[in-house]
Amino acid sequence: MDTPAQAVLLLQPGAPLAPLQPLLKQLGLDARPMHPGSNDPTLQGWYTLSHPDAAQLDAALRRLQQAPGVDGAYRKPEGEPPG
Repeated sequence: MDTPAQAVLLLQPGAPLAPLQPLLKQLGLDARPMHPGSNDPTLQGWYTLSHPDAAQLDAALRRLQQAPGVDGAYRKPEGEPPG
């Protein structure tokens, strides 16, 4: 089974995710908090996005980058082996 493509969404400070939910749904993105339950406002705006198709994820990220309240939307960097 293929692993979904991963990305990062960063909202502007104090911006809620709720207004972006219709766009996320339209783009086929699943958003999950990176720091669930955190009370730190600097951590509350970070989300992990996933999409089953890497090419579609890139197109979706370009649209998200233009959305109100979004500070950044980019591919999650691949991990590197230690060494």
